[in-house]
Amino acid sequence: MFNTLEEMTVKARSHARTLVALTALLAASGIVSLAAQPARTPPRPDTPRLMVQVFGSADKVAGPLASDDLRERLIRAFPSRILWVIDRKDIIAVLEQSGYDTTAQLAPSDESQLAKAQRADEYLRGRVTRNGDVYTAEAWIVLTRDNALMQPLPPSTGNRADRATAGLVKSIQDARTQIDNEKQCMSLARTQKYAEAIAIADAAILEYPNATLVRYCKMNVLAAQQAPDSAMLKAANEILAIDPTSKIALGVAADAQKKLGNVDAANDLLVRLLATNPQDAALANKVVDALAASGKWDVAKRVVLQAVQDNPGDLDLISLQFRILAAAGDFKPALKTGEEMVLMDTSLANVVYFNRMVALYAADSQPQKAAESAARATQKFPKDADLWQLYAQVLKKAGQVQQSIAASRRALELNPKIPNGWTQIAVAYNELNFPDSALVALHEAKNAGDDANQVGGFAMSIGNKLYKDAMALDPKQAAPFLVPMPYLHFADSTIVDAATKAQAAFLIGVSHFYFVQITAQGLAASKSCDEAKAAQISAAESMIYTPRGGRTSPDAAAQILNALNGLTPYLEQSVKTLCK
Repeated sequence: MFNTLEEMTVKARSHARTLVALTALLAASGIVSLAAQPARTPPRPDTPRLMVQVFGSADKVAGPLASDDLRERLIRAFPSRILWVIDRKDIIAVLEQSGYDTTAQLAPSDESQLAKAQRADEYLRGRVTRNGDVYTAEAWIVLTRDNALMQPLPPSTGNRADRATAGLVKSIQDARTQIDNEKQCMSLARTQKYAEAIAIADAAILEYPNATLVRYCKMNVLAAQQAPDSAMLKAANEILAIDPTSKIALGVAADAQKKLGNVDAANDLLVRLLATNPQDAALANKVVDALAASGKWDVAKRVVLQAVQDNPGDLDLISLQFRILAAAGDFKPALKTGEEMVLMDTSLANVVYFNRMVALYAADSQPQKAAESAARATQKFPKDADLWQLYAQVLKKAGQVQQSIAASRRALELNPKIPNGWTQIAVAYNELNFPDSALVALHEAKNAGDDANQVGGFAMSIGNKLYKDAMALDPKQAAPFLVPMPYLHFADSTIVDAATKAQAAFLIGVSHFYFVQITAQGLAASKSCDEAKAAQISAAESMIYTPRGGRTSPDAAAQILNALNGLTPYLEQSVKTLCK
């Protein structure tokens, strides 16, 4: 049950060194963390323990000075039976034996490990900044069990670093009034006494309005109750109003906004969440993916470029950068990233990668580079039919049409049913001005199950071109009008679309008509029986196909049929006369 918010919590990325072995070091060194100053009464076994670690600062003086001063102030402010503030010497001893700089602030993950090793229930993380003669100390109470559970404190100022922390003591006393309530809230929630848990949290909030720790418990209870997204958003926003950088609240609010359909608001929250821990590569991936999915390419690019800068050498982020730049249409940067990426890890050069690189080179008007990339793809994956077909396509675009046919045939050898494989070969043959070979390939395409309208339409386009070529020749030549027939008849028998099929039929009828007309005009001179019979056959074909395609051009169809009706008696008489 209590994984709900923990799953939403964005964990800080582990640093190079860790304090996992601190507990062992404590035992081995004989250090007793309960060792107290002579004037301090030892704590009771159930007394809460608080650790104050070195505050961060621009120098190595202000931070340690401020944290040491605050630690001593807290020792004096809290009776040892109420709160045990861990002695400085206990902390320093562990840090020295672990090889840490005792004047520098630890990374969040290491600080959390140190607190656990010292058996602290809470610890203070802080920083000191200087503006002229004014020092400002900022601090957060952090629960050791989860370093994302933090209570920000009002900043305190002074004319020296050690004096700047004076105001924090009262703030810590006030903020800690919620600690017992937070524990009770969590205990009640574990036993599913949700109403009582929320009541305890609300009581603590009433006493200390800026409380975040009990609000986390309350939000956890709401999540366990599967509260409406609007309620989760309200709870998260209450925390963010107090702590705008709360990782947990940002994650919960982003999730709620997304579920409520407020994609832009969700994305803004995710960007804010990433800003709290830019070294979290997994989170950066999630944020960039969300931005890309909502079409926020400019923001996605900005975020991923920064994430790569913050996480140098992270291949997951570099791969994400490649995908985002490619999808956003930034061709040259995407290509540069892609080439560098596979130099870092050759295993990333997979089929998807090559497809993307080929598309990018083609989109960037680099057909030769696209062909080179496709060639590398077929070398690495020689049995991938789709890559061979892609190679054929880019070869043709690069002007290497004959080579593209060979690549297409290789693709079909690997997969005889590859979509549009034979159609692609037909197109290539046609570009080489080999229409007969193109028609053979189209027959194969039809048998392979390629799209009928596409296959038949391409055949009709070849037939239409041949018809136009015939029209451009000597008007006394009839034979060229029969050249388009194989392509047009194939189109008519293949095309499914009624309108396109009518166009093919009309072209057949028109081509036959011109053959009839020109042949009939020459019969008186040629006296050829064969020509008379051929004209008579074409007239019959035209009478069949012209009406079928008549809706394409009704007026022209009517004129052709009228003309054929006038020529038919002449052709019959010519056959009788010339074919005795």
